[in-house]
Amino acid sequence: MNASTDRKSLADQVAHLCYRHFDNLPKKGKPLQGREWTIVAAVVQRTAKRVNSNISLKIVSMGTGSKCVGQSKLSQDGDLLNDSHAEILARRGFLRYLYHHIEIAVSGKESDIFVVDPKTKKFLQREEVSFIFFSSHTPCGDASIIVKETNTASGTTEEVLQPTNGSVSNPDEEPPLKLSKLEMQDVHRTGAKCVEGGPQDLKHSGIDHHIVGALRTKPGRGDRTLSMSCSDKFAKWIILGTQGSLLMNFLLRPVYVSHIIIGKCHFSQSAMERALITRFESALNQMQNTEFRQHKPEISQSQLNFRFGKQVDDEECQMQPCPSSIIWCACPVKQLEVAVEGRKQGLTKKNQNQSSCYLEICKKNLFKKFLFLLSKFQVDDLPMHLKERHTDIQTMTYNQVKRLCTDYVQMWEKARVNILPTWTTKPTALTEFTVSLDS
Repeated sequence: MNASTDRKSLADQVAHLCYRHFDNLPKKGKPLQGREWTIVAAVVQRTAKRVNSNISLKIVSMGTGSKCVGQSKLSQDGDLLNDSHAEILARRGFLRYLYHHIEIAVSGKESDIFVVDPKTKKFLQREEVSFIFFSSHTPCGDASIIVKETNTASGTTEEVLQPTNGSVSNPDEEPPLKLSKLEMQDVHRTGAKCVEGGPQDLKHSGIDHHIVGALRTKPGRGDRTLSMSCSDKFAKWIILGTQGSLLMNFLLRPVYVSHIIIGKCHFSQSAMERALITRFESALNQMQNTEFRQHKPEISQSQLNFRFGKQVDDEECQMQPCPSSIIWCACPVKQLEVAVEGRKQGLTKKNQNQSSCYLEICKKNLFKKFLFLLSKFQVDDLPMHLKERHTDIQTMTYNQVKRLCTDYVQMWEKARVNILPTWTTKPTALTEFTVSLDS
């Protein structure tokens, strides 16, 4: 069996596992059959057994949804999910799973995925463990700008990328790319909008409707969002890891995904590689960071359909996006939650500010998990930079704690300056909240 066949086999195996898991979840939060569609995404743990060389696959987090909250509705308390796209929910559920396994390791028990580095007292991902990111649909944004196939004498057309000759308003912006015309007639569109202040779509007919390579934000209904497209967020995770800045305080190395698998939908291998890897590759190579580097995953597509997915002829589809999202995580408590507009389904204005009603993956609760994990360490067992400040951390704001891991912060700031200058910046007030372990 060659490498290409192996990739296809793994892709179908993972897709089947994810669709079956989704089917086994309760009905609440799922789309209405024939009337609504959604996207499902998941993180799958892949473990290579040393004894018999077998590979085991296990879903550790799952999310569904395609909605975002507009910038006028953002919360300063960290209790609202700004972005409820399936990929983002799956990744935030994955953070819960990582916290859980570090807690296991700190308690002296054996974790399936982490071991302790005795020198730094930080945690290392086991060599036999890797993570696969699955989504039933191509990520919104740059990866979804795909040339529509047209029959020619030589078969179907291929996508060709060339630097644009058009001028940009800011010389520091990332250079956008455009499609060479050849015999191409049109491209599949993305609803994600070019970031204000950066290169903008031409919005001409056919293949000149979009530029490619530009950073984009997710659309909102009349209220523009500050959430970057899934293509852009994937590109960030490929550079900095999926764990984020808080968990990086406990880890020796970032947690990268080894594979990205997409379900049956409009898909282009070259568009995926462009959006997630190659548009930033040259600039990243010049940055020469040893801890954070572009970790290129294997990208492949399954040929299995998701029965609640958007129809292939989506431009003519009359189905509506499902308004709710499902969040599932392989943790001992509160595995399953359903959200609408960034909050638990069924909340009222009277109880939405009660801590028991916050979603487990909102900023506030993930911050609380960080502080709870910190409290489980003996002070002498903490990584040095946390040991020095452990008495102050409990009273710090979310924003202050996000900046504790200086290596992560410095790499992110360099990436912002050198390759992602138009990445949106949320108001600082949105991250100035605190939490208490007693609440």
